[in-house]
Amino acid sequence: MTDTATSPAITAALARVDETHYRGTDKRAVRQTTPPSVIERHLPLLEIEPGMRILEIGTGSGYSTALLAELVGPGGAVVSVDVEADLITRAHQLHQQAGYTTITSLAADGYAGAPDQAPFDRLIAWTTPPHLPTAWAEQVRPGGIIVAPLVCAPIAYATAMAHITITDTHTPGRISLHRGQYVPMTTPALDRSRYATVARTVDGERSPSYISAPWITATGDQELAERVFARMLNAPHSEPVSISWPEIEHFKLWVIARDPDGLTMAHRGKETMVGTTTPDHVGFVALFPETRLVADAPDSPALETMRDLLQEWKNTGCPQIEDLDADVAAVADGWTLELTTRTT
Repeated sequence: MTDTATSPAITAALARVDETHYRGTDKRAVRQTTPPSVIERHLPLLEIEPGMRILEIGTGSGYSTALLAELVGPGGAVVSVDVEADLITRAHQLHQQAGYTTITSLAADGYAGAPDQAPFDRLIAWTTPPHLPTAWAEQVRPGGIIVAPLVCAPIAYATAMAHITITDTHTPGRISLHRGQYVPMTTPALDRSRYATVARTVDGERSPSYISAPWITATGDQELAERVFARMLNAPHSEPVSISWPEIEHFKLWVIARDPDGLTMAHRGKETMVGTTTPDHVGFVALFPETRLVADAPDSPALETMRDLLQEWKNTGCPQIEDLDADVAAVADGWTLELTTRTT
């Protein structure tokens, strides 16, 4: 499967909204902004019709809000929520200057949605919650759609864009998956460190290196965690992989759904990697900036596992994110997303 095609309505909206007005001439007017190409890829998932009411979580520059306003037209409404009041003030002023009268901008924690403005026909999130909040499902009409990046495994960098149809009882119904990765929400509900087994800034790097390995976390053995972390940092072996972007993103989610023994996500320097680890060996596929195999040794059992997984993925037709099965599991105030590889 491929990304959902852009509709004529979205093409027209993109032509009508002045990107520079919201994002500046250098496209960096605000730090919290989503590239237009990514917005364009995900807007079709909402299946917006004129007259709808839309809840947007994550205002950013306000550019996506304006696109939503164009799509719902004068008979619809867009409510955009962001936890950063400065962004809301800025976006509100820009919307007024552009002549939009159907947009309401709210400074609030998007995790709670906008209960006073509900119900909504659609909800779009440009930021990743810790799980699908109950509040979001309660504020969307039965038959409505939520499109949001959701954590799909208790491990770092495991996010998929979920298209969820809401049932008559305001619970998640049919779910389809698409590629997409957004920054975590700034909300008290999110524990940012919950998936990092070990995380540390190394050699002055701007972002910390880490390993995220549920199997190690479950042991509570910090000495083991440090040993595997060090082995990952110093893994010397490398060999090429003939997978490019975005196929490598599909492979990553397939591996997470496949859930092999020792599943581990890791980051070192500029590389983010998916792989398997044991107390004595590490083997990874680096996702970017360059796709390659990384391991502690050319004969590493963990490396052999990754070679086998690559071959299995290819033998099964290189499944994409859309080919994975998804379900939800209830938690105290919402639902977590769970992935499995398709068996039929």
